[in-house]
Amino acid sequence: MNTLINYLKVLIIPVGVLIVAPLILGIINLFGLKTYPIIILIIMLITSMISGFLIGKKTNKKGYLSGLALGLIICLLFFLLSLFNEDTYHFNTLIYNLIIIVASIFGGMLGIQKKNN
Repeated sequence: MNTLINYLKVLIIPVGVLIVAPLILGIINLFGLKTYPIIILIIMLITSMISGFLIGKKTNKKGYLSGLALGLIICLLFFLLSLFNEDTYHFNTLIYNLIIIVASIFGGMLGIQKKNN
């Protein structure tokens, strides 16, 4: 139960960024349409790495598994949100999700190393 609470606490960060970042970028509208998805990808990459780092610091061992679980949960949330938007699942979306999973795994590994030091 404690592990579930830790995951829910850490999931607040990527979900909050997922909601706030497109709103802020839409309001500012300084970027062209071609760079907008790249900016969102970079923001989500950094956010998932930070979230993986935090979950890695809260786990006792094998931070890469915690990061993997967190990345899969984030990707599942993205998939559920895309179902509400009636968006189709493309190859680009798969690559996007794999990047997020790898970033959260890397963050989990960094978090467990930081905890051990």
